[in-house]
Amino acid sequence: MQGNEQSAERPEQQGHETRKHLIRAALLVGWGLVLAVQVSQTVRHPSTSNLIVSAAFCLLFLVVNVNLFLVGWLGSRSWRRVSTKLHGAAYLSEFHNLPNRNYVLAELRREMPRARTHSAPFVLIQLSLENIDSVRERRGDEFADRAVNGLVDVLKRLTRSSDFLAHLGGARFCVMLVECTLEQSYIYLKRVPGTVSVSDGRQMLDVAVTARVHQYDLESLYATDVLRDLEETKPLRRREQPRMDALAA
Repeated sequence: MQGNEQSAERPEQQGHETRKHLIRAALLVGWGLVLAVQVSQTVRHPSTSNLIVSAAFCLLFLVVNVNLFLVGWLGSRSWRRVSTKLHGAAYLSEFHNLPNRNYVLAELRREMPRARTHSAPFVLIQLSLENIDSVRERRGDEFADRAVNGLVDVLKRLTRSSDFLAHLGGARFCVMLVECTLEQSYIYLKRVPGTVSVSDGRQMLDVAVTARVHQYDLESLYATDVLRDLEETKPLRRREQPRMDALAA
């Protein structure tokens, strides 16, 4: 349905552009004829007034056409800048400019057919800070933000360039491990700490990290289903208890 709408819009857009070019060409020809008549009149009857009028016509012709060119060029450049910004906003999170949920879904749509064709599963891992809302209420926004930033720094160091890290929103992040099985994914998980240590200005406190893991079963056809399966998977048992119980109090 969307493809039909786009294909119907293209001829209309092309026709509009063609009309614009024809109008510009007609204006250019009209200006050229007027200028040619005035110049020929000046050549046949040279006088100060004719020279002034011809010079004024030439200057006006130059100014108008340069103005049209600059308006078109700047408008096109501005449109490209806005388009790039909107495209980036659709696929980038405001948090550390990480890929966002839309990017994850787009990547899943690319990876799923390849995985089915080559029988090469991939693994999604969701990592988040446990009870971040209550931590934010008790310790404040600045402390919670430092905890989230600390988790991002750890995940950036651990994630290979062939895989990717994305921000799902809030304190939730997703890692896709391509050509990876569930068993192999635990090699990555073993490197992820069970807690993130954050200073409150007096002492270091630990915020627990929650992990969910889901292997693509080569059967699901929709990216949204695969991501939902990940988010509904039960979290893994925590391998490491916080060193301090201050946040639980």
